[in-house]
Amino acid sequence: MKRIHYADEYLVTGDEIAAAVVEYARALAMQNESDMVDLPGMDRGGVHQRFQILLGPASQMLVSEEQTDEVEIDDDHLVDDIEARIDRLRRVEPQTSDPTDGIPLDADEF
Repeated sequence: MKRIHYADEYLVTGDEIAAAVVEYARALAMQNESDMVDLPGMDRGGVHQRFQILLGPASQMLVSEEQTDEVEIDDDHLVDDIEARIDRLRRVEPQTSDPTDGIPLDADEF
């Protein structure tokens, strides 16, 4: 399992979830975007709960190994959802347009 350090706290979650969250944070930063992710994990006291993490260009997190006897936390649906979000971000390409598009420039068109 992995420990995600975020702000002054941390949570423990599954390896695949942590990898997806970090990759999504990177993809968001590259696009100067932000988003919330709701994920399962354990708090400092070992209590299983759900966490919401705000990811964006200024997000700073560290991921480290967590030695625990707990069963790996898995959420295949969440990992698939995060990977789909990453794919959507990576498909976004800058669009350019002529600033005069849609503006009638011929006096007869007014």
